[in-house]
Amino acid sequence: MNTPQEYWDACLIRAWRRQLNLMDAMSMFLSLTGKRIDECELLRTPLPNIPWKTGVRVFTAYHLPKINDRLWEQEPEKDLALLRKLQTSKYTTEKTAYRTNADRELSNAKHKMRKDRQKNAYTTHLVSEYNSATDWNVTKGKAKMKVRK
Repeated sequence: MNTPQEYWDACLIRAWRRQLNLMDAMSMFLSLTGKRIDECELLRTPLPNIPWKTGVRVFTAYHLPKINDRLWEQEPEKDLALLRKLQTSKYTTEKTAYRTNADRELSNAKHKMRKDRQKNAYTTHLVSEYNSATDWNVTKGKAKMKVRK
């Protein structure tokens, strides 16, 4: 590896395989090159608004989906071939998070379930208030307890 970009790609792949966060990948890059990622012109770096504690797998799934799919599909022995392919690639971080139709469907289903749960809770509350308002077994005054001797 000769360029900082190659080191950064290697750090990303290694952090992805070890399930580390972005901060770990950045510190790995710093220890290898002696430079921070913002000091170099690099592709595939996190956007400024992404927290550093975000997992590398989450980051690649949302902002580098092609690399993420490749890492899931192949075994770790083929990571060197991926590194060589990334050297010539101009593929970089997507500005908006990549979401599939399945993600949207899941989000819509969760929203519908939450709304249904809220409606059921409200209806249950109304029924319980109605039942307690018409309960003839409720005494209106303080009950006196009889003490046995």
